[in-house]
Amino acid sequence: MSQDNKDLVRLAGEYAEQNVDLYELLGVDALTPKEDIHRAWRKASLKHHPDKAGAKFDAQTWEKFERARDILSEPSARAVYDQAVKAKLLRRQEREVMDKERQKFADELEAREDAARRARMDKEQTDRVGLEKERERLAEEQRMRDEEVKRQAHAAQEMEDLAEARRRLKDKRDEKAKRKLAKENMKMALGSSVKKGKSTGPPNGVVNVPGNYMVGAHADKQYWELVCDKLRAVQAVRALQGGRDTSADVLQEAEQRVLHARQRIYDAEMKYQSETSVA
Repeated sequence: MSQDNKDLVRLAGEYAEQNVDLYELLGVDALTPKEDIHRAWRKASLKHHPDKAGAKFDAQTWEKFERARDILSEPSARAVYDQAVKAKLLRRQEREVMDKERQKFADELEAREDAARRARMDKEQTDRVGLEKERERLAEEQRMRDEEVKRQAHAAQEMEDLAEARRRLKDKRDEKAKRKLAKENMKMALGSSVKKGKSTGPPNGVVNVPGNYMVGAHADKQYWELVCDKLRAVQAVRALQGGRDTSADVLQEAEQRVLHARQRIYDAEMKYQSETSVA
């Protein structure tokens, strides 16, 4: 193989690696015979010829047209070019296949990741819904417990109010019974009864005593003052008997004062009667 052929073979490989389509450059295809290459070259490169291009002449473009003609016209160089182009095409196809496989793998991986993400999101949503329902259930249970506590407290308060009402009623009944018992005891002690709101005791007025008669252990009071003391004591008893909240003890004490006043009058009358009888 001559040096020129070696150079053409080398250039054929370089053009193939550089993706320079020599067939397209000359307007032919891979089946175009050698005899038609020169005619195609003359036709395609006519406008790039130095005589035709003039100031627009491009040496690199012109050289590329000439190299295309030489390589495609020389069988060994053309064969190297065709094989290199075919090999590069095969490599590109392999890369495309590999790219498709990688893309398929990437798509499958992305699909699995999307499915896992959706499953995770669905689970999180389910967990949130379940948690919310559990919170609602606990809140409802707490509300029911609170209502039960309130109901029990209300029932206890009602029971306490009822017990208090019963206690007050019992106290009133007991107080009334005490007052009644006090009156009965007084009647029994005096051997007489209370009639028409007047307390009885020792008889008064059986002896006609002057109003200025001095009585008492130290002769410090007159008879008429004792009578006034008795009247005030009787009025106090009547006032207490008319009141609803008067306790039996207070009423009994007031009635005792009436009896005490009557007793003093009785003692004064008996003393006066004794003194006048001796005289």
